[in-house]
Amino acid sequence: MTTTPPHGTDARYKGNRTGTRPPCRCTPCKRAHRRADLERELRRQRGERNLVPIEEILPHIRTLLASGMSQTLIARQAGVSQAVISYITTGRNKTCQTDKARRILAVQPHHFDGNAERPAIGATRRIRALYSLGHSRADIAALSGLSMASISLLAEGRWKILDNRAATALADAYRQLAHRRGTNWKNARRAAAEGWHGPLAWDDIDNPDEQPETEQVNDLDLKRDELAALRRAEIEHLASFNLSNHEIATRLGVAISTVNAIVRELQTGERRQRTSHERTAA
Repeated sequence: MTTTPPHGTDARYKGNRTGTRPPCRCTPCKRAHRRADLERELRRQRGERNLVPIEEILPHIRTLLASGMSQTLIARQAGVSQAVISYITTGRNKTCQTDKARRILAVQPHHFDGNAERPAIGATRRIRALYSLGHSRADIAALSGLSMASISLLAEGRWKILDNRAATALADAYRQLAHRRGTNWKNARRAAAEGWHGPLAWDDIDNPDEQPETEQVNDLDLKRDELAALRRAEIEHLASFNLSNHEIATRLGVAISTVNAIVRELQTGERRQRTSHERTAA
């Protein structure tokens, strides 16, 4: 989308090549054009270039685009029209005005403002890493403000683009949860089965070219006994609400025999504890 330069600018004075934005001859625009002409003449007298070949700008724009930034976002942060970025990338323009080139080169990769969309790969990796630690969708949703359905879609890699507000909120939730274990053994088991990696595997989790360092995070992988401990904790938690064993088994997707055994052990332990208290009281 091309934005119209405001009045009082050289660009508004000149209009555009296609004729969709005719030249403006209002007093502020004429004043801006005279000022721009004077600046160009001063640069020429100092031996500076008024125009920069696009070969000096195009590699930087490609780097910005590769980081997930859109042409519109780059243009907005550089203070130029989106057409300027488009014409450079397509080769339609062979040169760029020096002041515009400087502003474009000053834009930094991965710099997303509040109005920008960004690649969802970082959010997907964060959710998968939290799953590997046994965190639930509900925990992630509660801290990030995203719906549980959105968490699921991101975990599955169904979304490729995410607005900056949601990405930032999810990154904040990730920072709070990435240093501790959760109790959702089903998510942990799924992450292990899918080959999803924990937080320590990523050096730059938002970089699409980043590869997980699996050899350095073997200690983070959940072993079978840890999965069993997480499963037991969930069963005990649901049993504390007086749910039936069949309902617990259905909710967690485990065998009824497993639930029966754990609940029986739990009840036996509670009876022994009560008996011990009674003997102490006597």
